[in-house]
Amino acid sequence: MTPDPLSIVDAYLAAQLARDFDAMRGLLADQGFCYRSPIAAFDRADEFVQYAAVSSGIMLDREIRKVFVDGEDICHFLTYRIQISEKLSVEAAQWSRVHEGRIQRIEAVFDASAYRELFPNDEASP
Repeated sequence: MTPDPLSIVDAYLAAQLARDFDAMRGLLADQGFCYRSPIAAFDRADEFVQYAAVSSGIMLDREIRKVFVDGEDICHFLTYRIQISEKLSVEAAQWSRVHEGRIQRIEAVFDASAYRELFPNDEASP
């Protein structure tokens, strides 16, 4: 029996916080995966997980503030506590779509100004 979409996305978020990149990858679709945010865009899960591994060092903690579920669509409102040059809190919304037991799409929306200062020439930027 396939877990429900919320359980899958919650497992992904737990793996992200634990920096368990193998577990993260196992929850992402092998074909047709898509990630979009103000600072990065990926159409392959393996490349996205490699990027997450490199950029995860700035994440100190995360709070899930609210969750909405609509079938295969899951929306989390989150607060990330990060450290770039100083500690910051970043409010974010993440919309995930689960299809056939794997995360097919993740779209994250947040104020990316602090990241753009840190990674001004990021090749993955949309």
